[in-house]
Amino acid sequence: MASSVHISSLDIVQLHEQYTAKRLSPLDVVRHVYEKIASYHDKAVWIHLIPESEALIRAEELLKKYHSKPLPPLFGIPFSVKDSIDIAGHPTTLACPSFEYVAKATAPAITRILDAGGILIGKTNLDQFATGLAGVRSPYGIPRCVFDADYISGGSSSGSAVSVAASLVSFTVCTDTGGSTRVPAALNGVVGMKPTLGIISTEGLFPACKNIDCVCIIARTIDDAEDVWNVMKGFDENDVYARRELPTWDPWHDPIRFGIPDENFLRGLSLVYAEAFDQTAVAIEKGLRCVKTYFDYVPFESANQMLYDSSIVSQRLLAFEPYIKSHGLEALHPAIKSTFQVAADNNFSATGAYQDIFTLALHRRQAEIQFRSIDVLVVPSTVGHFTIAELEEDPMTRNKVMGKFTNFVNMLDLCAVSVPVGWWENKNGRYLPFGVTVIGQAGKDKEIMAFGKKLMEMPKLRLQGSKAFQI
Repeated sequence: MASSVHISSLDIVQLHEQYTAKRLSPLDVVRHVYEKIASYHDKAVWIHLIPESEALIRAEELLKKYHSKPLPPLFGIPFSVKDSIDIAGHPTTLACPSFEYVAKATAPAITRILDAGGILIGKTNLDQFATGLAGVRSPYGIPRCVFDADYISGGSSSGSAVSVAASLVSFTVCTDTGGSTRVPAALNGVVGMKPTLGIISTEGLFPACKNIDCVCIIARTIDDAEDVWNVMKGFDENDVYARRELPTWDPWHDPIRFGIPDENFLRGLSLVYAEAFDQTAVAIEKGLRCVKTYFDYVPFESANQMLYDSSIVSQRLLAFEPYIKSHGLEALHPAIKSTFQVAADNNFSATGAYQDIFTLALHRRQAEIQFRSIDVLVVPSTVGHFTIAELEEDPMTRNKVMGKFTNFVNMLDLCAVSVPVGWWENKNGRYLPFGVTVIGQAGKDKEIMAFGKKLMEMPKLRLQGSKAFQI
């Protein structure tokens, strides 16, 4: 039965207000969501949809349970989950049909959301084995940018980002090892929150790089992202990398000191992204009256190169070793096959792995020292926005360059949030979003979200005239 109630927004804060005032029912929202999904042109967003009848039953159960009780924070809120995270009784594919298994247990982070009243809608498409930043590496189709289907959605959390940006759900639970939340969020004009490592359980997430994988949130607003973050965070003793305590850092200064990479490190941005980032930095300094502070970006850049160019990439071979032994690499997407083959051919040694551990520890300490000069680091969320055709011209190089400002964040134990700050006109005459990422030290999640909210409240940039992307 179609919903007859007009629903203008799926934002969590607004839905919660309407539920509390009894102006709206979760049944109306569920029907609205499935109507939107049925009519949405891009069918590559989902790998597995929960039947509408099951979602309606869930809504009915919530109504009965909380009929005369205070509503939990995510009561009746529809959400999606990246298909690398387990939900009991449902398949987990990692966008690889021959890898598929039915999960026996639900990831603790998802259990917390369900306990807080969330309504699961489905599991979303991704770059195969959660390996990639472009969003084009899936046998289940290529999710497209919501603003122009000629353009990539970004990845690896491609379907997750589109599900939120297209208003098919209120938020999504996704992952980020080297930028897989922040890049697609930026390319689709939504908020991508990558929390501090170890504060949200990664149990039930099939690992890519176990010690730097992170369960994340994509939402339309900072307030919504923070609401979900508050629900999901908590110590899980079954997660071997869960943190009981966080480091203690000095409070941020007033006015806030922000750093940006110097111009040598900003080379490689598309012309329009370079202009947009320059204008954003000026707006932060003059509009928000923050202090731009100079610092050494070299430790961040050095760590960035280690994700795929050091023994750290061998973690992916370890995670998928049983599959590779039984199936080989032939069934994989060509780009994933190439990535794994190169990692195997490198044949990293144990001594090399220890050297990389020590090198990364040095970069972490050097980055920590740089945060004595700045409170927050602001970078472009990625280098530009490729069309699908442009990406396919040189898929390995262009995918890799998209992580220029993202790969180092987990490597250096930092938290980050990508926020939309403006628009630029593409060659089709359509406006696409431009986003920046706010990066802080471990445990500064609330501070970076508050700062990201201030950035979103600034007047939006609007750049006209397409400028060519050259790598």
